[in-house]
Amino acid sequence: MKSKGFLKSIAAVAGSALLGLTVAKVAVAANPEPVVVEVEWVAAITIAETNPLQFGLLDVAMADTETVVIATDGGVTDANNNVTGGTQAAATFNTTAAPGKAITILVDNIGNGTYYTLGSFTCDYDGDTAGACDGGGLSETSVAGSIEVRVGATLTKNSTPAVAGADNGSFDLTITYQ
Repeated sequence: MKSKGFLKSIAAVAGSALLGLTVAKVAVAANPEPVVVEVEWVAAITIAETNPLQFGLLDVAMADTETVVIATDGGVTDANNNVTGGTQAAATFNTTAAPGKAITILVDNIGNGTYYTLGSFTCDYDGDTAGACDGGGLSETSVAGSIEVRVGATLTKNSTPAVAGADNGSFDLTITYQ
């Protein structure tokens, strides 16, 4: 007889525990916590080239590894007097971005010319201080909806003998929100 009483006690304890779990589950479900959802819509960034990167007319006698640098402000560094004329200018782009947002300006997918390589790209954003924009990119904060990005670079003569005539390269400019 004692075993029947013992089994009834175990059943009563188990039933009470099950009822407690059920009540606890109902209590949690009856007390929901509101969660805020934040969404911010931004317009896509647009980029339109207004001027190509221009090194001008270079002497075909330019020695291997000599360089010409075009700064973002259009300034030219030509230690060996290889620029013989033409137009020297930084590339310029008009862009639109949401004001106050962090952006990254990146030059990549560089296509070199036949007789030179491009490197050491610098960018400035609406006249700010220029910084490196190849590799990891240049991080800035968008201060206006419409801005100008200027891109300068270093041209280095490669080992292929230069021949008179046009020689074009290219690069991609990418601007992304952070």
